[in-house]
Amino acid sequence: MSTIDPHHEEHADGIVEDREKAPPVYFTVLFYGLIIWGVAFMAFYLLSGWSSGVEFQEKMAAHKGESPAQQLAAATAPATPIEPATAPATAPVVTAESDMSGQALFKKNCAGCHGAEGKGAFGPDLSADYKYGKTNMAVQESITSGRPGNMPAFKQKLSDDEIETLTEFILSL
Repeated sequence: MSTIDPHHEEHADGIVEDREKAPPVYFTVLFYGLIIWGVAFMAFYLLSGWSSGVEFQEKMAAHKGESPAQQLAAATAPATPIEPATAPATAPVVTAESDMSGQALFKKNCAGCHGAEGKGAFGPDLSADYKYGKTNMAVQESITSGRPGNMPAFKQKLSDDEIETLTEFILSL
């Protein structure tokens, strides 16, 4: 049933539109207010230079205890490519760093994931029980071959002596 009045229209499903009556004032204010707030919010975050990547770097640096100068150097340093796990085995390079203590080796290779004290961060807590066993052989296997998930293999990066030193240090935690 159609009406002659151009401001009222009845649809096939029986709903009648009243195009003469305006929406409530509060609806109009909320609608346009939301648009203005959205534009202002986007402009603030797009134009202020905020970045979640920078925020992440700041939090990681604070977690590692780095100074602002070290943070800047780390943020501007070019990324180094990661060698694939299927690379052919090569003899470890013996350098002055090969004579590092267990604590220095841990700080250099493990603290990023397991925390500076080995209490866990991204990786598990090393002062508690281990998933694959807390024996000398199991820990060395974890270091050399890695573990499924997120534990990388260090066979290509560390010499046998360094792995032994690091294993002793980890078991002492």
